[in-house]
Amino acid sequence: MSPESERCPYSMVHDVQMNNLAEDIKELHVRVRNLETTLTRGVMLLVANLVAVIVSLGQQLLQP
Repeated sequence: MSPESERCPYSMVHDVQMNNLAEDIKELHVRVRNLETTLTRGVMLLVANLVAVIVSLGQQLLQP
């Protein structure tokens, strides 16, 4: 018997499904990375705004 005849009849389907799953996982990884980048930018903007508010309030308190 040849090696191909010994293979499971569903092995080609399994290979296709595994390739699709691998592609989906790669896409998910890219999306999560993009989400993390966006979230980091948002947090940095919030911190910058908070610092600006604190500085502004501090200036108002120190002025006679």
